[in-house]
Order: sequence, then C-alpha cells, then structure tokens
Amino acid sequence: MYLGALMKDVLLLPIRFLRGLVLFLWLLFGGTLASVCALIFFWTDAGYWVVKNIYCRGFFIIMGITPTYSGLELIDFKKTYVLVANHESHMDVQSIFMSYPKYLRFIAKKELKYVPVVGWVIMSLGMLFVDRSNSEKARESMKKAAEKVRSGVNIVSFPEGTRSKTSEMKSFKKGLFGLAMDAGVDVIPVAIIGAREVMPAGKLNLRPGPIHVAFGAPIDINRFQNDIEGLTKEAREEILKMREEWRPKLAFMIP
Repeated sequence: MYLGALMKDVLLLPIRFLRGLVLFLWLLFGGTLASVCALIFFWTDAGYWVVKNIYCRGFFIIMGITPTYSGLELIDFKKTYVLVANHESHMDVQSIFMSYPKYLRFIAKKELKYVPVVGWVIMSLGMLFVDRSNSEKARESMKKAAEKVRSGVNIVSFPEGTRSKTSEMKSFKKGLFGLAMDAGVDVIPVAIIGAREVMPAGKLNLRPGPIHVAFGAPIDINRFQNDIEGLTKEAREEILKMREEWRPKLAFMIP
C-alpha cells in the first residue's frame, strides 16, 4: 500500500512541478497587472478588481477547483465589518477573496512588504501592515486600521497570527477584536475548510481538492462592551463549530 502511494507521488511529481511553475508565472502576471492598474488609475479598487476577477479566478482554474461558500445570507452588506478567519494555507487569502462579494483589505505582517510581487500587490492595493516586533508600532497600525474601518473599509485578517501546520487551530490574538471594538463594528467569524489539504503550511506541493469558506452570523460587539476576551472566545468557538460542521461534508464536494 505504501509503495503504491509512493509510486503515485513520483508519477505525479512532473505534473505538480508544472502546475507550480504555471501558478508562479500567473502570480507574476496577475500581481504586476493589478499593481499597474492601481497606479495608473490612482484607485486601489481597480487593482483589487484585477486580483479578484482575473488573478484569483485564474488561479483556481489552473488548480482545477472553485471554492464553495455558505452563510452570506446572514450578512447585511450595507454594514462594515471586521472578518476573522482560521489560517492554515496560502490558499486562505484567495479563497476569501473569491467568496466574499465586497472588497476587503487585509492586515498583513510587515515582512510581506519585501516579498517580490506579493509585496508590490499588497502595497498597491492599500493593504495594512503591522510590525509585530514592536508593540507600540503594532498599536499604531491597529489605530490606523480602525480609522479605515470607520470610513467604511471591510477588513479581514487571521487572529492566529500565523498558519497552523496541523489541523489544530491556534489560540487567537486579541488585537483584531480590540480593533473592531475601537471602530464600533461587528465581527464576522469565517471558517476555511480544506485549504490545508490542498496546500499545507510550509509546503509547496499542491493537491487539487475541495475548499469551503463558511461565513458565520455577525457577532454583535455591543454584547461584550469592553470584554475583548469574551469576544475573542466567542469568535473562535464559532469558527470551530463551523469547521466541525463542514469538514465531514467536504469529502462529498467535487473539486
């Protein structure tokens, strides 16, 4: 049995390599196009449209999958939110971009600014950076993010802080929930299921498979007043519930 699986992996290696090369070239094309559009039109949403409708759509076509989603009917799109999601794969960002109908801004770690192509795109699209090595600068970044949210910008980020390399969800950092309270907006819990199986954290091997993005009902921050701990706990529990609900169904979703 083990030998058969090993032979299958060996035979699929050239296909995976080719798919990875095509995806890299697609990133180079899509990222450059998005950056140029944002700069030419002096409008970050022009670049965002390219990322969502050209790059992400093409990315999943190359992968041979289309993320499914649920729960959008629970959301009032006239309102602004802070979205928080579990994080276990590079696929998470593209999956949320494709599934959520409104434009989103990500809060990213400062180091991503210096990654070729990815850094250009993030900066040209007006994404927000946080310096985790400096608590004072991190607080300042969150204040700026709260101002963006108050002006009507929907923000999404991953409160685990980094990708989980196992099926276990890490503990949540409280910064995003403090941001939501500061901005006076509700929090939407988002569960991403299947992305780790498609592309595990820390690995470049891609295995086409189903990905589902489950959006939970917005959590009313007024129920928590200044109880950031309580808000953080409820959001994490909601994401865990949605993961448990959808994981058994994933095997029956055709990629």
